[in-house]
Amino acid sequence: MAALDIHHVTINTADVDATVAFFNEVVGTRSVPRPDFGFPGAWLQLGSTMFHLNGGEAAKGMDGKIHRGGGAVDHIALVAHDFDSVKRTLTERKLPWRQNAIPSAGLWQLFVHDPNGVLIEFNFPVAKEPAGAQGPDDSVRYIPGTF
Repeated sequence: MAALDIHHVTINTADVDATVAFFNEVVGTRSVPRPDFGFPGAWLQLGSTMFHLNGGEAAKGMDGKIHRGGGAVDHIALVAHDFDSVKRTLTERKLPWRQNAIPSAGLWQLFVHDPNGVLIEFNFPVAKEPAGAQGPDDSVRYIPGTF
């Protein structure tokens, strides 16, 4: 087998700074040094996986536009910890989100779009959540008109 792991995911963005802020402050990545490629961008580290952000001309598709969303890729799923804290962060930042519980898989989930319309899925193994964690509830499943 040739592939061993995901090295990086590249996101094209019209707003590198907003995307860096979202990933560092909401997802939990950290900025790492990036070579000068002659166009705006950033590299972000999450465990052994990196997110490469392309801005400026490098972010444009063949039609000369910067596209939103995931294209053929539906979403990026991440293993996460502390559902209640992440949900609180999303709510405080007024970011539209939705939640889900999958008891048979022992997972709680939160879904949010990044500033570029890419859907980010956080998966929280319930057995590893902090003592007293509340998890998903029925009060708000999503913010209408956002998903």
